[in-house]
Amino acid sequence: MHVMQTRRQQASITIRSDKAAALLDQFAASGRSKVSIIEDALERLPIRPDHPLEAERRARIARVLERLTARADIPSMIEFDAREYDVRGNPR
Repeated sequence: MHVMQTRRQQASITIRSDKAAALLDQFAASGRSKVSIIEDALERLPIRPDHPLEAERRARIARVLERLTARADIPSMIEFDAREYDVRGNPR
């Protein structure tokens, strides 16, 4: 459900392309509001579906993270620094 907001509550739209601004002015010359032109254009854009491999990629990353967090032999950064560097911060 879309709740109407007052003009002050709505987020503003900034157009940084001179070409897009000129096209919007041309379309608005017929009397339509710029907001309705932009809304119509956005409604016509196809919604990009998630790439079929995206879910598989996220699942692989999750499995790697699970294996890493389950390991007990990975030192903390404090342990690593104590093992690899002396008190002056020089490599051992």
